[in-house]
Amino acid sequence: MNKIQKVAHWVVSSIADDLRSNTISNIVGMATGGIGNGVRAYKAATTGFTMLERKVASETAKGAAKGAVAGYFAGSYVIGSMNKVAAVEKWFDSTKVGKAIDNGITKVENKLHKLIGGGRY
Repeated sequence: MNKIQKVAHWVVSSIADDLRSNTISNIVGMATGGIGNGVRAYKAATTGFTMLERKVASETAKGAAKGAVAGYFAGSYVIGSMNKVAAVEKWFDSTKVGKAIDNGITKVENKLHKLIGGGRY
């Protein structure tokens, strides 16, 4: 396994572990960032010089995706430190929905490890 594969495996595992342990926090952060950036991108795509081609839907989707990623990272650090949220996260992980989400994250993680290759996953 080369260095790039090792780093890629580490990144995939780290993000998957974080998503499993902070499911609610990450969903809230991603939704907040995605909605906020999507609205800003929509407004930007629908205003301005009218002779230019407007790609409203794709620009809105790009903005939402960028905001979701930013919200994920911001939410991970800010909300992750709160004790009340940690208690809710622990409870949520024991519910049927929480277990199903965690199992889905694990399946995606394993598929990504297989795509990266270079080891047994």
